[in-house]
Amino acid sequence: MNTLSIKWSVILIISLLPFFSVGQTIADVIRFSYQEPGGTARYSATGGSMGAIGPDLSSVNSNPAGIALYRKSEFSFSPSFISTRTTSRLISDRNGSSLSESKLGVNVQNLGMVFTSQPISEKWKQMNFAITLNNLNHFSNTTRFRGTSQGTLLQRFQEIANSDIGLDDFETGIASEAGALYDLNGDGKYDIDYQLSPKALLQREQEIQNTGSLSELAFSLAGNYNEKVSIGLTVGVPFVSYYNVRNYEEVDQVKAPGGVPYFKDLSYREELSTTGGGANAKLGVIVKPQPNIRIGMAVHTPTFFNVSDIYQNELTYNYFENANETGAFLGSEAIAEGSFEYRFKTPWRYFGNVGLVLGKKGFISGEVEYVNYASNRFNYNGFEEAENESNIEIAGRLGQAVAIRMGGEAVISNVYRLRAGLQFYTSPFKDDETSKTILSIGGGRRGEKYFFDVCFRYNQFNEVFFPYLTQNAPLQEVDKAIMKQSLIFTVGSKF
Repeated sequence: MNTLSIKWSVILIISLLPFFSVGQTIADVIRFSYQEPGGTARYSATGGSMGAIGPDLSSVNSNPAGIALYRKSEFSFSPSFISTRTTSRLISDRNGSSLSESKLGVNVQNLGMVFTSQPISEKWKQMNFAITLNNLNHFSNTTRFRGTSQGTLLQRFQEIANSDIGLDDFETGIASEAGALYDLNGDGKYDIDYQLSPKALLQREQEIQNTGSLSELAFSLAGNYNEKVSIGLTVGVPFVSYYNVRNYEEVDQVKAPGGVPYFKDLSYREELSTTGGGANAKLGVIVKPQPNIRIGMAVHTPTFFNVSDIYQNELTYNYFENANETGAFLGSEAIAEGSFEYRFKTPWRYFGNVGLVLGKKGFISGEVEYVNYASNRFNYNGFEEAENESNIEIAGRLGQAVAIRMGGEAVISNVYRLRAGLQFYTSPFKDDETSKTILSIGGGRRGEKYFFDVCFRYNQFNEVFFPYLTQNAPLQEVDKAIMKQSLIFTVGSKF
């Protein structure tokens, strides 16, 4: 076994960008900047629309001014159980079947405490401080597909090796080490076994496992001025943890001369571990033109992340001793490892909130969020040309997006509550008219000192992904349907 251990240069990463459609660059961007905020069961059940209503420890996700509306100090804890089911099918295999995978995860949606203070003046009714931990995105899921089609992963490696890039230390280098790429004629052009039978059908299968989350530790200070205006400021410390494993296999099930001469099978394993942390600020205001009407606005600064990636790729290539595939087969394996660090800046986020309090019967609330994902930016610490390439790709592929959240709460016999909500997200990609809708329902009991809430959240959507990308060879397009269900509980006390 050959092992290539390197400190991977950003230049190498970006030099591969022409071979990607939605490559690792865009995947990182969405992972860091796209948010579907979780939180307390109350906040989640109302569709995350409580920015203008408050008081809720998750309202800092949109408008920190809601913290000023607390009258008593409060502690709450919100664990969740998240079930994700993916169903995938290789589109080019018309006779292929769909494969389904399910994954159950446990997560902390919210953990926090707010401390209320006595009036600091006749006009300032409250000055409150909160510490919260909120989940902003959950990455855990498993995807698997199987099918038969033309083309091979080695065509990607061949394209890169025969370009100006040549043999790198990460993909094509290990393909050459494993014997999958070779210079047959000594002319500097690399060959693969598949070109001996370029229309052959290969059975292929891939399993992708994702784990991790994006969460934020937030410190908020908010004041309530004369029951007319609330102002809040939050300093956020978001942190991301992501782990991805991809196991891809190809098998030639047809013996020569009908199959690919020499080739038996290959397996390609990719591992990525990403960790990072950053900082941001949020400023919000809530105005009460009437006692039962609340209008809010908030702005979030970009988050400035410091990120560390660790990669490992492993290729195993098995082939026969002769073209008739009658002799013993040979196997070779190669591994490449790499790590690099970089900085990343997310976009500004803008919020508008509205709430209507229905006396002691409940409330109705709504919220709009605007984000320009094209303003995401990488910083590669001095590699200016590579940095520009990545940021040009971001500006070309991503665009503006809107999130609409609405919900409400009804009071049943004083202490019991029923809630419902809806979230609607447009795509962060340019010229993509797809959208995502999240539905939620819930309820709870809120007493003088203790409260308990529960929420069920559901969403289903479709994605298309490619196990690998090429410029000229057949693309392996996989359709993926995702169903995500969450059960969130909140327990808390007032003091």
